[in-house]
Amino acid sequence: MKKLVALLLVAVMALSCVSALAETTISAIWRLPATFIVEGNPVIKAWGDRTGVTLDVEAPPISNYSDRLNIVMASGELPDMIYVQNFDTNFQQWARDGLLLDLTDYLTPEKMPIASSVLTADELAASTVDGRLYAFPRVQTKPLDCILYRGDWLEKLGLDIPTTPEEFANVMHAFATMDPDGNGLDDTYGFYMRNWEDRNLIYGFDVRPTSVPNENGEYEMMQNQEHYMEFMDWLHDMYAEGSLHPEWYLATAYEDQDLFYAGKVGAVYVDIIINHLITFANNDTFKAANPDGYLVAGPALHPAGVETSNVYYPPQVWGGVSVNADSANIDAVIKLIDDAYSDECTTLLFKGIEGQNYISLDPVTRVITATPEQTSSTDNILAASYLTVNYQLQNKGMIIAGGTSSTPEELEKWLAADAFVSSIEKRVSYLGENIIPGVSDANAKLSNDGIYADLNSMRTKYICGQIERDELVNFLTNVYAPACQELMSIISASGINK
Repeated sequence: MKKLVALLLVAVMALSCVSALAETTISAIWRLPATFIVEGNPVIKAWGDRTGVTLDVEAPPISNYSDRLNIVMASGELPDMIYVQNFDTNFQQWARDGLLLDLTDYLTPEKMPIASSVLTADELAASTVDGRLYAFPRVQTKPLDCILYRGDWLEKLGLDIPTTPEEFANVMHAFATMDPDGNGLDDTYGFYMRNWEDRNLIYGFDVRPTSVPNENGEYEMMQNQEHYMEFMDWLHDMYAEGSLHPEWYLATAYEDQDLFYAGKVGAVYVDIIINHLITFANNDTFKAANPDGYLVAGPALHPAGVETSNVYYPPQVWGGVSVNADSANIDAVIKLIDDAYSDECTTLLFKGIEGQNYISLDPVTRVITATPEQTSSTDNILAASYLTVNYQLQNKGMIIAGGTSSTPEELEKWLAADAFVSSIEKRVSYLGENIIPGVSDANAKLSNDGIYADLNSMRTKYICGQIERDELVNFLTNVYAPACQELMSIISASGINK
């Protein structure tokens, strides 16, 4: 009899715990599109149901989220869970003032088994203050970087997609000299250079970011590394041969894309990802200027004799989730956030409920099937990338594949391009020097002293043939390197990326 009573008591206690958890309401402030519906949202309900809580979300529109968040943080009435858009001075001050919970000791395999297995030290670095963790970073896995080429030009000239600097130079020369558009005019170029040291090009010369030490653990300014002048020589030679657009140094924002759409250059590489294979091809300007044109994607360049291109890529952290230090529901919030790092919850927040907001999702290819009606009534309305706590899968893969594909043909082309580029290109995570305390001040001083302007001027003059090679080498060795000594001392002392 006593044993039966004891068992009944344990059962009652267990039910009481479940009931108490189910009655827990977690308040949150989140950055969501203006079109997003919070009240009665089945996706938000399903998110809470996964860990047995109710979510009460305030969602100021993206356009004024920062202003509203600052008001909330100054009010003294903080929600349990807070989406922090930027890890700026405000975030740092909130942490130091004790408004945000120190999360360092919560990110353990015991308390957060999913998040602790997913998040890397590089991803966590941005959301720390004085060495302590104050937000769980929202990491974004983007489609791979790539270089877009005019596929019809390559086909006409009998050329393959380039993968090395030498192959790229040969293709650019052909685009500039062999009338790829067939109009009989000398009016095409290989490419238009924008953005110094773009990762799609420069890592093809075995050059590292400044914040990545060499094999001896030593830091070197990118511009003073052994192979940097090979990159300069490469650009100089392509300019001399007419492969590089003659007015590249007058670059304005997106000038390269405008010329690509107009059919004047055959390659574009700055801020280009696999998704642009579809969006650029469907651009109205491109279609009007190039009615028979089509595009192909190539990988970031890699040194000759190397099978894969190691592309240094800083973590793509887009804000993160903090917890109110005075929350009465800390354990429930931690459990909710940890679950949000799972593939199932990430997919839920991004695309909604299977069978309601979409038909199905292939777990291997990550290709989703949905009716147009489901997509139009769900995306940024009931579910959104903005709602996700983590915009990647646990294996660092994309939540959904296919990018902006809207037809089976576009999807097939996207998948083929992604498979090709990913077979050659490998992302290498690293932390940029800008996160090191003191670096911003050192950079500001160099900028104010005109060193960076002089660097750009000297490089431009050499590429355009206005100065000899020795003059640029002398500047980099005897002017630029000494001027950057204080900056390099800060980077070296940090031990970053070791």
